[in-house]
Amino acid sequence: MHNNIDNDNNINSSVNNNIDNEGNIRVRFAPSPTGHLHIGGLRTALFNYLFAKKNNGKLILRIDDTDIARSKKEYEDSIISDMKWFDIKYDEFYRQSERKDVYRKYLKILEEKGYIYECFCTEEELLRSKELSINLKKPYIYNGRCLHLNNSEKENLRKKLADAGLSPSIRLNMLKLGLEQIEFEDIVHGRVAFHVKLLGDFVLKTSDNRFTYNFASIIDDIDLGISHIIRGEDHISNTPRQILLCKALGKSNPVFAHISLLYGKDGKLMSKRDFNANLEYYKKEGYLPQAILNYLAITGNTFVVNNNSNGIYNSNNTDFNQTILPIIDDNNENNGIHNDENLLDKDKDKVKDKEIFSSINEMAQYFDIKRAKNSGAIFSEDKLKFVNEKWLQHLNAETLISIIKEKFMLTSHILLSDIDSNTDSNNKNKNIDIMDCAEKEYGKEGLILIIDFLKNEYKTVKEIILELNNVFLNKENPDFINCDKEILQLLYINFNEIGSSSNNININTKKNGNEFCSEIDKYSDSRNVNNNINNKEAINKNFLDFNETAVKNVIQKISKENKKNIKDIYENFRMALTGRTIGPSIIKIASLLGKERVLKKLNNYL
Repeated sequence: MHNNIDNDNNINSSVNNNIDNEGNIRVRFAPSPTGHLHIGGLRTALFNYLFAKKNNGKLILRIDDTDIARSKKEYEDSIISDMKWFDIKYDEFYRQSERKDVYRKYLKILEEKGYIYECFCTEEELLRSKELSINLKKPYIYNGRCLHLNNSEKENLRKKLADAGLSPSIRLNMLKLGLEQIEFEDIVHGRVAFHVKLLGDFVLKTSDNRFTYNFASIIDDIDLGISHIIRGEDHISNTPRQILLCKALGKSNPVFAHISLLYGKDGKLMSKRDFNANLEYYKKEGYLPQAILNYLAITGNTFVVNNNSNGIYNSNNTDFNQTILPIIDDNNENNGIHNDENLLDKDKDKVKDKEIFSSINEMAQYFDIKRAKNSGAIFSEDKLKFVNEKWLQHLNAETLISIIKEKFMLTSHILLSDIDSNTDSNNKNKNIDIMDCAEKEYGKEGLILIIDFLKNEYKTVKEIILELNNVFLNKENPDFINCDKEILQLLYINFNEIGSSSNNININTKKNGNEFCSEIDKYSDSRNVNNNINNKEAINKNFLDFNETAVKNVIQKISKENKKNIKDIYENFRMALTGRTIGPSIIKIASLLGKERVLKKLNNYL
């Protein structure tokens, strides 16, 4: 974007591509390490990433640590870790604290051009001026008093500051620029205008030698060749100051796109202090990183794709192993269909909003920053859960297992922290690898079958892990469960007759409930896993006759021959296997557990 002077007193920044001579798009994500990355910051990072990927550009991660007092290395490490967890890859990395020489160089250029001056005002003096403005109900604007000091006055004040270990602050001279109004074209908000006189001569460097945000930020953008700045709309007020600095330096300013902020369902702006703004909350609750990004991408933004005959977009991307979902928009009377001139001219076809994507690559393919909405975006965890549920359903089980192992096992003790009291006490809150433990117990193929079932029954990874642990790995019976022992005994006897007699378990050989505790401890050691998988797979193969059909037939037989209410049979069977009266198909659960484990669970009550 190039600055164009409309007249002597106005500056107009038009939307022209501020791309270098090689045609490169360069964007940056510039978080401050004064706290952990929050959900709104992640959305900004995502928009920058999608824009860069869509345009074959580069994403720069810049840590804006000019606030020395509040910036911490642990927060920087946390931000970088979160970027990695969400697979948002950046091409270059910088810290503002390591770029002070760059800021000094540009400050020197401004000095040589006569665009800056020293300010000797103390904090107390400035505070009194601000209080006076408040009392007069007027906006505070620096009065420029130090601009008119003579050399003798400056020298005396400079010495006074030096005695206190300080130096004069540096301000931009607005009078030198001679502008009354500044306008710029924002990709999201359209034309935005500010009166320059309301900005005042703002500080570039403080008396304790810190470079201010507005100065350091735009200097980095200039020096690093940033072509587009995509950030939250709370930065709109910073933009005129940064454009003025570009003007003073004779540089083109980047294209600006200020995206809407996130608001809760209560209409209040989400902040770092809100528990549901913390990314750790979503990790703990078991939301897939892909689903979180998918939801953030469509929140306050519109994706448009061409419709085919059946209204379903079929991607060539194989991240999903099934057809991509049809678009769902319950609140849109037109089912999300609207016109897009470019697509209509080219394809002579209707277009439709898209909500569920197969990958971040597909998101980038259809991302258009011009479609970002300029009104506040409402963040709904219910909608996020809906998106997460769809991602779980459409990832194949093997891929999902890999994601859980990679993304969630390091926090498995958190995911398991809500396990109820009926869980094996030795397993509770342990940072064990649940997936490896389950693979040890059921074999690789058995685990795939279980996850393939659970992913279609639950909405989060946390729910899947809890069910895997409580039902498929826990062999103890909850003390508070009161079952009909007659029904359970009938189930035991009839199930015991399925398959070869060599695999039958004697009803009197009741296992000690604590036996599985030691097994969990043993399985938590990854060195033991591979040694036992083949043996367990062999055991599982002995129960091929114990399938859903066989389980149904047994229940029907018991009901008919013993005149038992079939609902009571199912209810008691479910309580014995899961400790609950409701849940997913107990027939499916029993078939996945296998004959041996079902008999052991029943035997716990007999």
